[in-house]
Amino acid sequence: MRFSLKTKVIALAVVVSLLPILAMFYLTRDEKGHVITAVSKELDSLAQMNIAQIVKDVYSMCETSIEMMMGRLDQGLKATHAILRQGGGVVTAPMETQTWPVSWPQNPEITNMVLPVLKFGGEAFVPNRDFDVPTPVADEVKEVAGMVCSIFQRINEAGDMLRVGSCVPGADGQRAIGTVISAVRADGKSDPVVAAVLSGQTYRGLNPALGDMYLTGYEPLKDENGRVIGMLGVGWKMDAANSLMKAISQIKVGKTGYVWIVGGKGALKGTYIVSKDGARNGENILASTDADGRKFIQAIVEKAVSQPSGKIQMERYPWKNEGDSVPRMKVAAFTYFDTWDWIIAAGAYEDDYYDAREHVQGMMNKQARMLAYDGGVAVLLALALAFVLGWRMTRPISRINALASQIADGNLQGASEQLAQAGFSSDDCDQRRASRDEADQLGCSFRRMTQSLIGLIGQVQRSGIQVTTSATEIAASARQLEATVSEQAASTNQVTATTKEISQTSQHLVQTMESVAGGAAQTASLADDSRQGLQGMESTMRQLMDATGSISSRLSTISVKANNIESIVTTITKVADQTNLLSLNAAIEAEKAGEYGLGFSVVAQEIRRLADQTAVATLNIEGMVKEMHSAVSAGVMEMDKFIDQVRRGVDEVARIGGRLGGIINQIQTLTPQFEQVRQGMQAQSEGAEQISHAMVQLSETATQTKGSLQEFNKATTQLTTAVKDLRQEVSKFKVG
Repeated sequence: MRFSLKTKVIALAVVVSLLPILAMFYLTRDEKGHVITAVSKELDSLAQMNIAQIVKDVYSMCETSIEMMMGRLDQGLKATHAILRQGGGVVTAPMETQTWPVSWPQNPEITNMVLPVLKFGGEAFVPNRDFDVPTPVADEVKEVAGMVCSIFQRINEAGDMLRVGSCVPGADGQRAIGTVISAVRADGKSDPVVAAVLSGQTYRGLNPALGDMYLTGYEPLKDENGRVIGMLGVGWKMDAANSLMKAISQIKVGKTGYVWIVGGKGALKGTYIVSKDGARNGENILASTDADGRKFIQAIVEKAVSQPSGKIQMERYPWKNEGDSVPRMKVAAFTYFDTWDWIIAAGAYEDDYYDAREHVQGMMNKQARMLAYDGGVAVLLALALAFVLGWRMTRPISRINALASQIADGNLQGASEQLAQAGFSSDDCDQRRASRDEADQLGCSFRRMTQSLIGLIGQVQRSGIQVTTSATEIAASARQLEATVSEQAASTNQVTATTKEISQTSQHLVQTMESVAGGAAQTASLADDSRQGLQGMESTMRQLMDATGSISSRLSTISVKANNIESIVTTITKVADQTNLLSLNAAIEAEKAGEYGLGFSVVAQEIRRLADQTAVATLNIEGMVKEMHSAVSAGVMEMDKFIDQVRRGVDEVARIGGRLGGIINQIQTLTPQFEQVRQGMQAQSEGAEQISHAMVQLSETATQTKGSLQEFNKATTQLTTAVKDLRQEVSKFKVG
């Protein structure tokens, strides 16, 4: 689809105005995500800092309260010390016993236990649960210091403590006696109260009783030998602590968060000490799990007690309340308060702090809407302005387009008249020369182009006539020249063919002479090699003849040596015979000697046997020497015959070598003559080749000239045709 110039101008203006708006809208939308992410991170950081600060403040409140409470507890302990000193202390009477009803933490059923009597000021501690009947020490401490008091007796070496006197009411309203504090708790860990007392130290801490929290202090009771026989515990109801815990439970964190406290290591581990509004105080939540099934309370407790007291740590976990469709992330800050074995924590939902993020997101959305509204208004204004400017810009171009159509149709005169009517005559253009309006400049340029076309077309028409005449004359001359060149080319081709035949014959003769000369040279070389071979053979055969003579003389020497060996063998044979005779005589003498000659008889037998073996070996050697002598004699005769044959072969080789020398001399005299003939034929062949090349070049030149003339004729014909076509086209233009 093609659009008009006016439409393109309007579309361009709209696009130019729309692109910045779209870019701003995209950048705003993209930056919105980055801003929200940055705000969320900052809010998360601020939330964690706020929650951590709340935990620090609660920790500081607890420290301040504990200083005040510990001072009062120390006063109660001092009063107790004074009472014990006045009564002479607590002692045991080993010779006296008392039966006690005992209730163990692991087994609440009451059993009886017999223990030595424990006395204070001569008065024994007995199982007294009635508040109307006085109990030593306990009632006095309550009256003097205003605190509750319990006396414990050690019941075994492990350190288990039995409460034998108390002013603390039990669940039934009577004195709480007969309960045991085990040295080792059910989880296998040492009880901190008993452990401190057994080591001779004072224990201070919190102890819940009947729903109230007591600040307690425990000290060891020792005999005259310094052995721990029991312990004394005093405490007072922490009304101030209760107020503190109530204040802590009412602290608000974020929108819905709160502060909570659970026990750390002792018997209250994971048990609510402070819960939201106190509704769940005393409930053990150690096994509580988050939305992912993770025991987050246990994880918080373990992390807290593993770090120094007062160190703030953070924990994030998903939490889903009843009625919620999806879990929400909670963040908690916590620390360990080791004085009371408390884990102080503050937690809230992360989205409680997202009001600022929602506000920023609303502002970003509002900015995007305003940008879209302002952009729409700007696009409408740009569209109206583009419509007006496009109409003003394209009106002169439309008029010039109509004039160009007339020029395309060949009506140059009509186009010139319309330009003059539109205010673009020569005089008008001279007046508008200084104008900065591109439309006016385009009209005047169109006027000058039209005038130039009118002059150009007239000149082309006149030149076309002259070109047609000249082309006709050139074509006639070219045809005549082409006929002459064709005859010359035919004659040149005949001469070239003859010259090529002469050159080929000369080349064939040169090759034949080269072959003959090569054969002669090769024959001479072979004959010379044969002569040298015969000379070498003659020398070798003479050396062979000399070597054969040497071998014959050596064989003669071997024959002489063999004769000498025969004489030595004869001598050995004689010695063996004499030895045999001697051994025979020795045997006879041994027979004569009887049993004294038995040993000599054996020696004589061995000598005779050795003489027999020597005789046999001598006969073998004699036979071998005779055979060797016969073989050597035959070899000497054969070598004499071979020497005669070699001598005759040497003479024959010398005669053949002389004949080959004569043949070589004759062949060597023919080689220079063959070379002279070959050189002459080579010179003749080169001359014929040069003539042939010259004629070929001449023939090619004539052919090229003929081809050029043919192309020239074609070009002349095409020129004539083009001039005719040009005249026909030019005749369409009306120039006057």
